[in-house]
Amino acid sequence: MNMASCDGVSSTIHTLSDQPARGTAEILFVGTQCNFSHSLISVTSQELGHITVAAASSFNDFRSLSELTHERPTLLVLDEPTMRGLTREDRTYLLGLTDMALAVAFCTGAFGRACYEDEELRRHTTSIFPLNVRLDVWLSVIKLVAHGGNYIFPEIISPVGVAMPVPATDELGLTRRQQDVLRLVADGQSNKRIALSLGLSVHTVKLHLRNASLRLGAHNRTEAAMRYRALRS
Repeated sequence: MNMASCDGVSSTIHTLSDQPARGTAEILFVGTQCNFSHSLISVTSQELGHITVAAASSFNDFRSLSELTHERPTLLVLDEPTMRGLTREDRTYLLGLTDMALAVAFCTGAFGRACYEDEELRRHTTSIFPLNVRLDVWLSVIKLVAHGGNYIFPEIISPVGVAMPVPATDELGLTRRQQDVLRLVADGQSNKRIALSLGLSVHTVKLHLRNASLRLGAHNRTEAAMRYRALRS
């Protein structure tokens, strides 16, 4: 079982045999690297300060560790693919863990609404919010939930038939800010100049590039920018 633990300065990969202590996973993100990248987990950890953050690639990893050590995070955040892939047994196990907070980070508005309408998830006071939002919004939501609050993305509460403005992405799955960064990289600008141009920190620019590269299957910023330009031309 692999679990990446980020303290905002360095990161360590723990295996199941290491039996990491409770403090290494006060908040545990479970999902694909594309959705919960190392960069996203790292910047989230930095924002939360003393609250320790970790990531696991599958629900089986989390369950194995939980059953072996009887240690659980204070907050468990599952992405949409993980939630969709739960077996009936896994779902029963998950909803039986009443000593921790639960959150679902959805990719599609329809799935977010389905989670909101799920009576079992609502009884668990599950927080439900989108993955593809601006970084500052993501950090604000995670900080709220991490400190014991409950958050439901407002648009998924709207009645069926009402247009639901979910976070915008293009046909490649890139957010508008990721597109802006890639365009400027393709124009030959450095991360520092991009940060100044867009009013972002250099760290945030790097995070957008990391997530965009994962979406596009690129290995570095230049390849990501060129691939983006080629796919959009």
